[in-house]
Amino acid sequence: MPINILSQETINKIAAGEVIECPLNVVKELVENSLDALASSIVVEIENSGKKLIRVADNGLGMSKKDLELSILRHTTSKIEKFTDLSYIYSFGFRGEALASIATVSNLKIKTKRKMDVLGWELLSHGGKNIKTFPWSGADGTISEVRNLFFNTPARYKFLASNLNERIKIINSLEEIALANYDVTFKLISEKKNILSTVKTNNKINRILDILGKDFTKSIKNIKINQRDILMNIYFTDRYNSLSSKKYQYLFINSRPVNYPKSIIRCIYQAYRESIQNNKHPGILIYMAINPSEIDFNIHPTKREIKFANENEICDIILKVLRNTLVSQSCSNINITSSYNDSYKSTLDYNSENSFSDNYDDFFSDKQINFGYRNFNGIKIIGQIFNTYIVVENIGYFYIFDQHAVSERIKYELYISQMKAQDIKTQRMLTPLNFDIPLSSLELVKANMNIFNELGMILEEFGHNSLRVIAYPELLGNISIEHVIKTIISNIENDKNTVIEQKRDKIMRLACHASIKSGYKVSFIEAEKLISDLFKCEYPFTCPHGRPTAYKISLHTLEKFFRRK
Repeated sequence: MPINILSQETINKIAAGEVIECPLNVVKELVENSLDALASSIVVEIENSGKKLIRVADNGLGMSKKDLELSILRHTTSKIEKFTDLSYIYSFGFRGEALASIATVSNLKIKTKRKMDVLGWELLSHGGKNIKTFPWSGADGTISEVRNLFFNTPARYKFLASNLNERIKIINSLEEIALANYDVTFKLISEKKNILSTVKTNNKINRILDILGKDFTKSIKNIKINQRDILMNIYFTDRYNSLSSKKYQYLFINSRPVNYPKSIIRCIYQAYRESIQNNKHPGILIYMAINPSEIDFNIHPTKREIKFANENEICDIILKVLRNTLVSQSCSNINITSSYNDSYKSTLDYNSENSFSDNYDDFFSDKQINFGYRNFNGIKIIGQIFNTYIVVENIGYFYIFDQHAVSERIKYELYISQMKAQDIKTQRMLTPLNFDIPLSSLELVKANMNIFNELGMILEEFGHNSLRVIAYPELLGNISIEHVIKTIISNIENDKNTVIEQKRDKIMRLACHASIKSGYKVSFIEAEKLISDLFKCEYPFTCPHGRPTAYKISLHTLEKFFRRK
């Protein structure tokens, strides 16, 4: 086939398609231009979810006639002069493609005025052609109007989402930008109705309240980090306020909303893994200020993706700080009280999944408890109910421990300590166990055989599609090791590309979970040992999957329920 030289019009439309895929992209680019112009107030108006009209008005610096005429040409920008400037980008825009791309696929009007000028200027463009400028008398700042988006590229217009979905995308993007730039007033008007309005503030938490609501804002904690020339301001939910979705997870780099790199989101979940259940998620907003030479926004025209020069260091900082904070909130100030404090108020929430209060001041003197008696210092083992829960009384409170979750936590941490010491105690099977598995599963096991063996599960291939188990960890007890192995395999099928440490940890968690059952009757001595061993653990308040180990109810709550007070 012969090679053709594309026309300039075709080139411009292809380039526009890389930057402008939907009305959201137009809104985002125009709002970022306003922020770069140091606007303190930005008003966005849309009609037909931006397909008919997008208008962005700001009170920023404005442009001269010369700059206005240059602004809609490709690769014209005030942000950089030479290639090396890309290493020191503080502005939102810098590629010089946004206005040129928008002009190519719409009818564009820009009105602008600088503070020092008597008159401003108006520019009109029809599909990037017939460009005209006129004097304009108006307020300082810039008003950009984009009408009939994709009028000359009907194929692209055809694939736009519904009005509802396009509007939701615009709202979500503006919320993100508003969260990142709390010192700017934002307003969004859709079909003549005001649907988003925020007032500039000098406090991030006020903007979080405006955008994400009172309930979420009440549930978050805040930590500030200043390490290795990286400033981080992190707002996050603790173990008692985990969420059912990933909706409240935001990353802002130098006031720009970006997608979380996979490595950072992975380390966040690693920090929370001892604190929340597998099907729950943390809410977390990270505001990061970093030297622009340490980051690269220039990966994709939309600038949502980011690369760090020192990504491992950043992950390490976030992981350690979050993990230490979550642990200290759970485990701090564990003391025995000498008497019941009647003024202490505790509430019993029957719908709460995070039932252990974060105030343990009235329980154990430290985690190295040695239960020698069933009733001492006000602590008393009551017994077991439903062959599943251990009931403990303390001064003014009683606690219901889930023996399955407690046992799982103890076994898991023992497993970890033995693995780190390379001293996993195994029990050899009198007769090696053989069982068949699908060939694809066998390949997965073979690829990870060294991890299984390292964790005390001595396996080997036996025949065409069979496994042989020679030994397994002693701490798993008298179990069906075939069931455990098959459970592990089925759960790591989707983790083929994860790092070794994560596979190792998941195998340990699943093995411990599969080896423990509820419905087992325990004696007082066994109950005492379980509770004692639990509080020798590093994370005593949840099982390895994030479920709580106990429920706390106060005498005050009971008396209130029975109307004794």
